[in-house]
Amino acid sequence: MNVLFLDSIEKKTYGGYQNWIRLVAKGLVEKGHGVFIAGRPGSEYLRRVGEGDARINRSPISISGDFNPFTIRKISRLIDDKNIDIVICDFNKDVRLGGLASRFSKRKPKVLWNLGLDITKNNFIHRNLTPRLVNAVAVPSEGLKKQVTRFGYIKPDEVKVIPHGIPYKEFKRPNSEAAGTLRDKYKLDQDAIVAVTSGRFVTQKGHVYLVDAAPEIIAAEPSIRFLWLGSGPLEKSLKKKIKILSVERCFVFAGMLDNTDLELAGSDLMIHPSIDEPFGFSIIEGMRAGLPVIATNVGGIPEVVRDGETGILINARIPGEIVSAVERLMDDKEYTLKMGLAGQARWKKEFNLEIMIDRWEKYLKAVANGRQP
Repeated sequence: MNVLFLDSIEKKTYGGYQNWIRLVAKGLVEKGHGVFIAGRPGSEYLRRVGEGDARINRSPISISGDFNPFTIRKISRLIDDKNIDIVICDFNKDVRLGGLASRFSKRKPKVLWNLGLDITKNNFIHRNLTPRLVNAVAVPSEGLKKQVTRFGYIKPDEVKVIPHGIPYKEFKRPNSEAAGTLRDKYKLDQDAIVAVTSGRFVTQKGHVYLVDAAPEIIAAEPSIRFLWLGSGPLEKSLKKKIKILSVERCFVFAGMLDNTDLELAGSDLMIHPSIDEPFGFSIIEGMRAGLPVIATNVGGIPEVVRDGETGILINARIPGEIVSAVERLMDDKEYTLKMGLAGQARWKKEFNLEIMIDRWEKYLKAVANGRQP
């Protein structure tokens, strides 16, 4: 089976969905399938996904309009030249370009829209064109499935739910060595409590609500430090707000890192304040590291975090609930450790990479053969 991943993500952007492609692509080539990656020339997506593995074929394609005939022709030729059996699309643009290219190709591969978040729209083009271009739809959570089927042109029985998974890594908890190294790296006091937050600085991720909660948290726990992993368009405005609140000494902006193992292993808890989250890729990374997770009760997060067992679920957009959840964990260190270990056990059982790859391989074979399991 030959699979083409088409993603028109902007050149400098690399997020959870692109990391999902990287993991699935590697998993499929390990099982002997052909994998091809198409995206913008010079993009972080192309660089990272195929890095270090010559078996993953990267195809830079200049992408402009949704119906650009030259782009469609290039994708169509790629489909025929590489004998593609199934095209997996990300954005609406990719559905239109990849869907039309597949229809115009000699090969006529199946087209799968794998949605990492709800980008469906209720307009004429979406209602009438999308069902004609897409053969199957997949999402990582039941919560997202409800969202993408609400307009009716995507039917619930056409949507497959396959939760995300991440590779096995051994994280011990507690880990005093990693904790010390992390604090040295970021010039923190050795007794600092580190609360890590991982995600792009965009409205969806809700960083601003954590900033609003910070003064009260710091007043109750002066040694706490907020370690933020990522980058994005709201970084400047967030830093400005942090400065206005006079809490900049308690925030560390680590940037977008290729490897976050130390940051997760050396932290004490994870805070994930999203206002919309189809799944929560960074949450399962935190669970794998044995971190108790404070997360909002939105989207697919309740399918990942078990409230009171592997983390604490709170309502979105309410800083006071973040404060209460942090104080609850700080008041009972034994409970915090137990919660983190329970999350780690849940990751091993439900969200490890091997389970996800097996599910995806089975599903892709079925779709390529014209079946909807």
